[in-house]
Amino acid sequence: MAEPIVRELTLPAATSSLSQVRKAVLEAVSITPFPDGEKQLLALAVDEAVANVVEHAYPQPATGKNVKLRLIADVEHFEAVVIDSGSAFDPSTIPDVNIREHVRKGSRGGLGIFLIRKIMDEIVHLRSAEDFNELHLVKYVDSKGPKARSNKVKSTEGVRKRWR
Repeated sequence: MAEPIVRELTLPAATSSLSQVRKAVLEAVSITPFPDGEKQLLALAVDEAVANVVEHAYPQPATGKNVKLRLIADVEHFEAVVIDSGSAFDPSTIPDVNIREHVRKGSRGGLGIFLIRKIMDEIVHLRSAEDFNELHLVKYVDSKGPKARSNKVKSTEGVRKRWR
């Protein structure tokens, strides 16, 4: 059995960092038994999460601001933790997108959280006492059990929140 991969990166909060994010995710999931198409979706989900931090967490331009990314992969699961010191944001307050209505209106953008919810099994948001946002994204190779338990559990600030 392959050793788990653990990678930690600190990247500038800039869209130019997104290619590094995708590359790091694809390298991490290379040891997992996820099909290639699912590996690409995992890279997309993490890319969307980091893009949301870059675009919304910091005043623009976000000069001198960073995003930390921790990736953990093994033969049973993949986890990405996105950490930022930007403004507080509770993603569980964002309603699901009606994709047909979104397309009908010709809307552009605004699908990041929708995509993340569709791709990942567990999505947990934490606002730490030190004012850091932590977003934990987890995908299991065998997605039957954990996904069902992760839906719509909320709690107070500073404590893990699951949102779907």
